[in-house]
Amino acid sequence: MIQKIFVGIALITSNALLWAQRQEGVGTYYHERFWGIRTSSGEVYHPFVYSAAHRTLPFGTWVEVELLKTGKKTIVKVNDRGPFFRGGVIDVSKIAAKELGLVAYGNSKVKVRPLSELELTDSLKSFLFKRDSLAKVEHPKPMRKSKRKKKNRKRKKR
Repeated sequence: MIQKIFVGIALITSNALLWAQRQEGVGTYYHERFWGIRTSSGEVYHPFVYSAAHRTLPFGTWVEVELLKTGKKTIVKVNDRGPFFRGGVIDVSKIAAKELGLVAYGNSKVKVRPLSELELTDSLKSFLFKRDSLAKVEHPKPMRKSKRKKKNRKRKKR
């Protein structure tokens, strides 16, 4: 009985903390040139995986992002730190920005809401993981041309 009460209090407290973390501000997106670079959490950035950068939320937190101009929403996972400019709330991956309609604006006002454990059902979690793993399979990292260093040739004096 005491354990049930303790679990109930813990869930209510965690939901209250998540409610307090709702934010509004400027949202931007990562460019594709960061493809393959490690994020702060150690994961490799992939523009076709629904991921985001947030200053304070813990890594692995699932967040619902809403673009206020269009009212479109998407769910992304926090795996990096940023954005580091005044008023910046979140950086989302390129595919999440396309889904929101943020690519056309570059940056725009967004509303960020962390999802609680109660909202993340097993079926939703499995859908989100499948969505991201399919994106990695469908869009492998492009091969980059190797850059050769130019030889330092001394000019002949005439």
